[in-house]
Amino acid sequence: MAPNNASTNRKFFDHLQPVVFRDNPILGNTSTSTEIITMSINQCGTKLVVTRTDRSIRIWKCARDRLLEPIIIEDAHVKSVECVSWDPRTEYSFATVGRDDCIKIWRGHSGTLERTIKTEKNSLILVRYSADGEIMVAVDRDSTILVFDTNGYKLITELKLHEHIYDLQWFHYAHKFFVCALHDGAVPIYELNNGELKLRTTLKGHRSSATSISISPRGNFFVVGSSEGVVSCWDCSTMYNSKVITEIDESVSHVDCSRDGTYFIANFDTGSNAIVFDTESGEKVFEIPNSMSGQVTFSKAVWFPTKTSFLHTSENGTSITLMKKAVDSRGYGGTGGGVDGPRGRRDRRYDD
Repeated sequence: MAPNNASTNRKFFDHLQPVVFRDNPILGNTSTSTEIITMSINQCGTKLVVTRTDRSIRIWKCARDRLLEPIIIEDAHVKSVECVSWDPRTEYSFATVGRDDCIKIWRGHSGTLERTIKTEKNSLILVRYSADGEIMVAVDRDSTILVFDTNGYKLITELKLHEHIYDLQWFHYAHKFFVCALHDGAVPIYELNNGELKLRTTLKGHRSSATSISISPRGNFFVVGSSEGVVSCWDCSTMYNSKVITEIDESVSHVDCSRDGTYFIANFDTGSNAIVFDTESGEKVFEIPNSMSGQVTFSKAVWFPTKTSFLHTSENGTSITLMKKAVDSRGYGGTGGGVDGPRGRRDRRYDD
């Protein structure tokens, strides 16, 4: 169980042990020429998908205290993979988009391509399975939301918004509601009802782009990061703002809530390490060492869904670090892992 008071929280994180993992570069690249764009852990906590600027996908197996050497998929899309979404109905199936006209479904245990969904949009940047896995949405660079029934992946409906969509997340109500983060700072909530999308409400308050959304795994609140350096917290039952964290003062690129919602991590666009915040108090409890953004990608940190532990990009986006409990008296843990090798910011150079 996660500790509750601030001093105990800090002690808990101070005792986490960082273990760095580096993977082998593919032919034509070096250990410093590619960076990590995004990371995603399946709901069982057994598989990690990592995408890089070399257009590859790396599928790591998550052991108790380490990551095991990954399966590598080269040239997964025409351009680098922007977004990954795990099918919640399975342990192994996940979807990707990469600024082309396809959504691709992959098998996580083998790295084989299971299905390609061709669309009429040529620059898909987001893909999200609903909480029950029955619906998938994809978003293109021109802010068109495509809605698919995953029983055959047939297009149900689509909706064009007038502001750029930086993020989209489903609430934990099967496939009824999702929320968007928009360029103008608005956070609209849509309902899927009888195959149609209807705007239910729009949350306002951010004065610049809302860049990232994370919904607590318990479904009781969600946090929104913004480019003005503010994180807002919202109650899911009332849709009222419950807290605003303003001490950051740097553009937030990504937020992610821990498995029980006790903490969330905020990543930043440029020269600062990621920070772990206590959700209830809004206090900073831990600054993650070696977690700054790379030259062409934003930093990323993701919590495991099964334990109070997380992974983050490190060495300026070129490696992965596992933050885990220190080695116990029986010797479990380990001091390092992976194999030596190589080491995506909003619209940064990797997608040119």
